[in-house]
Amino acid sequence: MFKTSMAISPTPTKFGPLLFASEWSRAIQTAEELGYDGIEISLREPDTELLDKLSKAVQRAGLAISAVATGQSYLHDDLSLTNLDSAAQEKLKDRMCGFINFAAPWQALVILGGVRGTLATEHSIQLEQFQAATESVRSFAEYAEAFGVRLAIEPINRYETNFLNTVEQALQFIDDVGADNLVVLPDTFHMNIEEASMSKPLARAGQKVGYVHFADSNRLAPGEGHINFVEIARELEKTNYAGYISAEILPIPDSRTAAELAIEHFRWLQSQL
Repeated sequence: MFKTSMAISPTPTKFGPLLFASEWSRAIQTAEELGYDGIEISLREPDTELLDKLSKAVQRAGLAISAVATGQSYLHDDLSLTNLDSAAQEKLKDRMCGFINFAAPWQALVILGGVRGTLATEHSIQLEQFQAATESVRSFAEYAEAFGVRLAIEPINRYETNFLNTVEQALQFIDDVGADNLVVLPDTFHMNIEEASMSKPLARAGQKVGYVHFADSNRLAPGEGHINFVEIARELEKTNYAGYISAEILPIPDSRTAAELAIEHFRWLQSQL
């Protein structure tokens, strides 16, 4: 059976599909009340004091931290795997180590989504960016492995980036990096744009699926658009997936209602299996 999570941000952010942005205490209380298993935390930087308070609150609520998302470093500070500036690369490395340190006690995944950045138009620069990204992720994975932390590569649709859009491309990138603690994170919102099938990429990824984002075709809670989540859940079940399904969704009509809609659909899906 799947475990359930919802994606939140403890601080204000430009990234829209997160619940309870800057209201982390209310987010934890809501997750506990609604019966979620954990929360996914989107971070701009590893603020030790804030995260210590948040961790204690999560423990008191009997929840888990399912994953740490890192894309805000790109959205707010232009730090990315494809930024070739050496100072930016060092700053990103420090942040990634901080994210991994925070994730370690929870055995949470660290998500490499928007933090990948985008590729330049010139082919020669693209090659340099790809090489830099590969080497950076290899070093992050090596650091994370010592803590038993996995890193998740999330394919993102073409309208947000031109780098790693499909599950197949993510799997190839994982092969290129060559680290055993890398997994793929399929996101149904992005899959609906990029994949010809919703089930075949999951079958192709198999045991490499380490985490899943459930958001409907309109990026609202599952069940509020046209994606067939039963098909997806059954495909995951075939591979004995028992990890998290996390609602990374827009807070529409509001965060509380969106969280309620998501958990209700998650429970309904489990009843269909």
